[in-house]
Amino acid sequence: MADKLNDEQAYDRLHSALLALGKEEGQTVRGDTSLKAARQALALLQLGLLKAMDDASDKNVAIKAPTEI
Repeated sequence: MADKLNDEQAYDRLHSALLALGKEEGQTVRGDTSLKAARQALALLQLGLLKAMDDASDKNVAIKAPTEI
């Protein structure tokens, strides 16, 4: 069984995923919209994780529970 990732490793994976998406636009509206949404989601997750790490909190403010929506 693989070891669990620590917060820094999780951040690095999110960052790598964001870099893997690149900056190119999608050829279609569908593709372009999906890429932009994915980039935004990954960036927000990264920032939320950094804030949680800084606050020593288990709550990533970028993630809303269904009851919070």
